[in-house]
Amino acid sequence: HVRSRRQRQMCIRDRVHTAQAIAADRGPARPSMPFGLELKEIILASSETSTSLSNAIANCAKEPIHIPGSIQPQGFLMVFDEQALTVLQVSENVADWLALQPDQLLGRHLDELLEDGAVLAERLTQLSDEDTTPFHIGDVRFREGSRRGELTAMVAHRFDQVLIAEFETISNTITAYNTLYPMVRTFIGHLQGANDIDELCRLSVAEVKRVTGFGRVKIYSFDADGNGLVHAECRDDDYPSYLGLSFPASDIPPQARQLYVANRIRVIEDANYRPSPLQPACNPLTGKPLDLSYATLRSVSPVHLQYMRNMQTIASMSISIVVEGQLWGLISCHHASARSVGFQTRTACELLGRMLSLQIEAKIAHARTQHLLQLRKHIVQMLSAMADRDSVSEGLLALPDTFLAFAQASGAAIISASRCDLIGQTPPRDQVNALVPVSYTHLTLPTTPYV
Repeated sequence: HVRSRRQRQMCIRDRVHTAQAIAADRGPARPSMPFGLELKEIILASSETSTSLSNAIANCAKEPIHIPGSIQPQGFLMVFDEQALTVLQVSENVADWLALQPDQLLGRHLDELLEDGAVLAERLTQLSDEDTTPFHIGDVRFREGSRRGELTAMVAHRFDQVLIAEFETISNTITAYNTLYPMVRTFIGHLQGANDIDELCRLSVAEVKRVTGFGRVKIYSFDADGNGLVHAECRDDDYPSYLGLSFPASDIPPQARQLYVANRIRVIEDANYRPSPLQPACNPLTGKPLDLSYATLRSVSPVHLQYMRNMQTIASMSISIVVEGQLWGLISCHHASARSVGFQTRTACELLGRMLSLQIEAKIAHARTQHLLQLRKHIVQMLSAMADRDSVSEGLLALPDTFLAFAQASGAAIISASRCDLIGQTPPRDQVNALVPVSYTHLTLPTTPYV
């Protein structure tokens, strides 16, 4: 496993700080203790912490984050039977929003609770069974409770055999249409003119920051092992820069990565929030905890909330970049204080993320096509040179740059039974010859040269 120098320095720094913290928790060092023994104690403490950290990471990877049993309190949630449209579950914080207790709502029909219930029921029937993205049903009015007659935004989606409806403060639709959508339209035009993926990333962080107002917005991609690298960043002056930094794959456990692919946007308005449990705790139709994978208000792992606080981040938003069905990277937004993100803004950001994903996918596909065309060109040139000279080795030696570009190498050796020809940057000839028996122990060296 290869890490950048800066990444290794960060890991070492974090472990030293952890060891120092443990040593501090154990009290001041005894004055009579020799420095070597004191250092040994710190190292042992660091070793114990490393083991504990490994166990914590393993446990974190097993956490069922799609069924937290609670939601974030910036809205409230009701679960309806798909056919009967009666309330099966409700979040406890409905008491804060409507001044009604959960048991006053359970079993009630949609039409009893909301004005224009028949119209809303018709809209709910139009929700796709395949599209699990929460859809803005409309701004609705409750028939009773402290918000009676007031407009409340309602988004809903079908999943886990039920209708999951989420309610939150309304957004100004006219302002969103006049401001957000023109910005998105202009941004899409800029994306199409970008020369490469790095430019796409720079344009995207600037646009997302402009749309959301978060203090820091960055984009990072994942390598084959899941480690992240920050490609682009746009931030306020009082936020530290993460540009160019790497972080280990364990920061985002596998089940979280799966959710990022399934649900393209995730908002945490306040890392210090108090979760609101669902009542009853289990989905009555399945007898299991309700799957909130696609819910906007889904509660977040306490481990992640502590991770945010450790970074002095109180509000965050993540937008998935999905390329060819895989999690290519994330747009990550941070804010030092609590920050709300309305439905219209979330929708605009999700659209930006999807457009960016398509553009990155197109750039990768174009680069792949160009690479294949270039390989074909190299092959034709080398075959032609070999045919003209009636010799494989002479043909390759005639086109050294083409041969190295084809092999994506800085040096090569063309070896036959009688000779060893070197191209580009290579070890000395005697060392290369010494490698031949090792490389081809089980092969008989023919007269046709090896490359």
